Amino acid sequence: MEIRTRLWCFAVCLLMAGFCLAPGALVAQEYTADFGRERCTFATAGNNPYFPLWPGYALSLEGEEEDDEGELVEIAAVITVLPETETVDGVLTRVLEEREEEDGELVEVSRNFVAICRETGDLWYFGEDVDDYEDGEIVGHEGAWRAGSGGARPGVLMPGTPMLGARHYQELAPGVALDRGEIVSFSESLDLPAGSFDNLLKVDEGSDLDPEDFSEKWYAKGIGMVKDEELELVSITAPACLPDASTHCLQDGRFEVEAEWEDFDGNEGDAVAILASGDSGEFWFFSPESSELLVKVIDACNLEGFNSFWVFAAGLTNVGVTLTVTDTQTGEIREYENPLGRDFAPVLDSNAFTGCP
Repeated sequence: MEIRTRLWCFAVCLLMAGFCLAPGALVAQEYTADFGRERCTFATAGNNPYFPLWPGYALSLEGEEEDDEGELVEIAAVITVLPETETVDGVLTRVLEEREEEDGELVEVSRNFVAICRETGDLWYFGEDVDDYEDGEIVGHEGAWRAGSGGARPGVLMPGTPMLGARHYQELAPGVALDRGEIVSFSESLDLPAGSFDNLLKVDEGSDLDPEDFSEKWYAKGIGMVKDEELELVSITAPACLPDASTHCLQDGRFEVEAEWEDFDGNEGDAVAILASGDSGEFWFFSPESSELLVKVIDACNLEGFNSFWVFAAGLTNVGVTLTVTDTQTGEIREYENPLGRDFAPVLDSNAFTGCP
């Protein structure tokens, strides 16, 4: 009987805490620092559920906080997914800019280098360049780091599949930046200047470098961060192309790609977008287990003899297909038709859009 009791206590402890020292003694889960980089194919754009990464997407937050003298200060932050990319530690990353102000005066500009793991949806953090401002002049670069330099490694800003109680490092730069986060809730509700939000993800953040440094952040699905301590979401700027269930946004979101199908019984519908990368995306028509159409938009503006974006497409189908590609910058549209009953003929249009750059 005593042996069974001990085994039961041990099993309960494993379920509740992941490990234990003795029956009834719970030990906090450590922060994950190894995220399986070798298993990732990285992309500079994509849909992390709580952190959209599409060029042109921006969040504006405002609030008030007390300064060191106890005076109220108006604070603001604008977080923008820039069209720029930069290679860090061998990975092509997206530049995520954050501009912070106090009483209308610029105090910090950070350029964060991030990428999405296509296999997991995790948003990886490869470092940041920081400019600190005072009276309009750059006075420092505190907190700047890059993976691959000085022993720094990439962390994860937001998991693709967040789990309650999960803990992970966001920054892994010894002596410079060791921020970490713990997912503490999926059921928060907030009334903010931008609207009312339910089912928010809440993250408690801290740092190994400063045990007293603690903050709380809230994220809305499909939107991103809506509150950071006193900063609250005021407005959202949507990019020219915003992907959804039937839309791919290729070439840093410049080209909107959609497709429609028609079968032999007269049924028709929108193709479902899956597996987007920087310049290509797939669609399925009838089952998510069977891709029917692959589309690629290629930037050939700098190739000798060309001054255009190319559109290539291949299909594994003989149903009717209408493929539509829109240049959101110029408004130009190209349509490619595959008649019902004909095997899909490859699209090899090397002069599709001449609006370079």
